Amino acid sequence: MNDAPASSLDKSDSTTDSKRSGVSGSRSSSLGSGITSGAGQSSGSGISSGSGISSGSPLSLSQWITTSSSVHLARSKQTWTGAGSAAGYVLRYLTPMRRLMLDIVGGEKEADRALAILVAHLVKAGFSGHDKGRLRDFLVRGIRSAAKAGYDEAIGERGKNDSLEIAEPKEKPAPPKMEMAQVDSPQWRAYWRDEILQRSWRSLERYQHARRYDRITHPHPAGDEAPREDLIHDVLRVAMSYPNESLESWAGRVASSTGRKVKPEEAQNQLELARIRFAQQIADEVAQTLETPDPAVIQSEIKALGLGKAFAGVKVQA
Repeated sequence: MNDAPASSLDKSDSTTDSKRSGVSGSRSSSLGSGITSGAGQSSGSGISSGSGISSGSPLSLSQWITTSSSVHLARSKQTWTGAGSAAGYVLRYLTPMRRLMLDIVGGEKEADRALAILVAHLVKAGFSGHDKGRLRDFLVRGIRSAAKAGYDEAIGERGKNDSLEIAEPKEKPAPPKMEMAQVDSPQWRAYWRDEILQRSWRSLERYQHARRYDRITHPHPAGDEAPREDLIHDVLRVAMSYPNESLESWAGRVASSTGRKVKPEEAQNQLELARIRFAQQIADEVAQTLETPDPAVIQSEIKALGLGKAFAGVKVQA
């Protein structure tokens, strides 16, 4: 699988370049982040007018979108505090953890050793009663402790080598840059946001594969052209990668990659479905990193991570 960078959605919510993000940020809300709360349906399509889709099109959020017409913030009941295996759950987020650890200790070998210390501790002690609040805050504290433990271990090994009068003792390790590991560090939030987005993309792709298999095994009756959501990942990727192209161009790109004919109308319908499904995946991913899946807390975290653009023009419910 080819995971594209999350740059199309990870910009600050104050950014107004909707063409670059592929998602309109024109809808206002209590968060000021593109999340529209309430039961009413948004009037816009959520795609910038320069994308080749006209706002207010009769196909936008139309008859095809029924049961999946809104995002439910608290749909996911799984939280990190209820994980059966602390180490197993935390390993889901190894990529941002390693990126931060590299910032702190400098070298890959040192970073991997420190992370091994952290995982070993979690295997032995679990969350040890520290399973409160946000997972990303817990991990920062754990990363700091592991970086220090790794440094102390390296210093101890160097001392042993010195006592044995080894001809070429190891170079003294550089102390970890603890200032890089702050709970509210913009860099750490960026790493975390990237991981939430990548996990959401992978979930959307898995969902598409399931619908594609369903399309093959359970074909629609003749004359029924309702979208099967078997292109939602591909269409959304194309729309975000080429925001200035036309709908016809998007349909052509998706057709080329999938090997089947894709009409512009089908691409548009699936794009609308994709936006809702992708926003739901983000909400679920965020909920799973919090102590309790409370809608207000989820909204706050979405705003803090700068992910509100994914919800622009999408109806959101608690």
